[in-house]
Amino acid sequence: MTAERSPAPAGRSPAVAALGQTLLADLDRLTERLVEAILDEDPSYSARAGVTREDLARSCHANLERLLQALGGVSDLDSDNAFDAPRETGHRRAEQGLPLESVLHAYRLGYRTIWEGLVAQAQTGGPASVDALVTAASEVWELVDRYSAAVADAYRHTESEIARRDDRRRDALLDALLEGRGSDRSVAADAAAVLDLPEHGRVTVVVVHSAAESSGHGAAARDALAVRGHRSAWRTRADREVGIVSLGRATLADICTALQVVPAIRAGVAPEVEGLADVDVAHRMAETALRALPAQRSGVVDLASCLPAALLVTAPDLAGRLVERALGGVLALETDERAVLLDTLTTWLDTGGSAGQTAARLYCHRNTVLNRLRRLEALTGRSLERVDHLVEWSLALMALELGPAPT
Repeated sequence: MTAERSPAPAGRSPAVAALGQTLLADLDRLTERLVEAILDEDPSYSARAGVTREDLARSCHANLERLLQALGGVSDLDSDNAFDAPRETGHRRAEQGLPLESVLHAYRLGYRTIWEGLVAQAQTGGPASVDALVTAASEVWELVDRYSAAVADAYRHTESEIARRDDRRRDALLDALLEGRGSDRSVAADAAAVLDLPEHGRVTVVVVHSAAESSGHGAAARDALAVRGHRSAWRTRADREVGIVSLGRATLADICTALQVVPAIRAGVAPEVEGLADVDVAHRMAETALRALPAQRSGVVDLASCLPAALLVTAPDLAGRLVERALGGVLALETDERAVLLDTLTTWLDTGGSAGQTAARLYCHRNTVLNRLRRLEALTGRSLERVDHLVEWSLALMALELGPAPT
């Protein structure tokens, strides 16, 4: 390190610049003192495998050098490389996972190291050195503040990049599972580690409808599960939020109960599967369960509770033919008459074929119910006495309620 004095930069006293250049000549010793102070006071450094003593020494040397060069007037703070050392330090420490608090604490220790060096220099001089020391205090603090801001900005920028990178990796692994690549053991193992899900344990899949009017339901569902201790990982897909849920000791009923607290939610829940290899199968079943929920209804439905409706939505062409075959004559009527007959048939089936209970529910006479049922038989060619015709009617009414399946 040269002992030649550079002219003081504008706004900085020659005495302060001289002190800075004197310390710059003693850079190696100051670096060693700073390294010892950091390792002494912050266990985070020694606990992190990526931050070796050599790494820390290089970083301390580079940052002290840049700061003392600025203090001594050797470098210009407006130059392109004036803040390269703190930026590199912020980037590297974020990549290594060191807390930002520890990084900034190291900079405060750097200020202390420089200040102690300045005090030692001032003690060897006269009154002029003491005056310079007073002036240097504010100038050094200003420099440290600017360098600390630079390292913090670089750290946060890198931290954001890491978070985005992690999010992309999570999304890619979720996509792989939902697309059926969980049968690849390496994919399943990576997904289990990154997503905090059991590779071979009990899991289910939840599909939540999230159109514009219900865009917050996916996040609300995730939170509702987390509150009750159910681990899950989520992926947004078009107007759906898809969650893979670790069941642990929970039942599907527990998952449905947890989700039902979300107002106006529309969600389908798959039967449980063993491990991440079958997540794609569970995803398709959860999607089917959601489609089996009538469009005008909200709620949480698991596939096992809606199998007839699930059969209809998986074969929409056949469902349409069934409606036409079983109810075509009724559907051709005027709106009001059609509604009365369909309501009567629905209620009669719901009451197990009781004309009396149907009349009570519809606030009409029992004979009125019987007349309507005979009209239904005439219009449809179906018979109240045949089980297969009753099944057709039930499925056709269900298909009508489902309406066009959500896409």
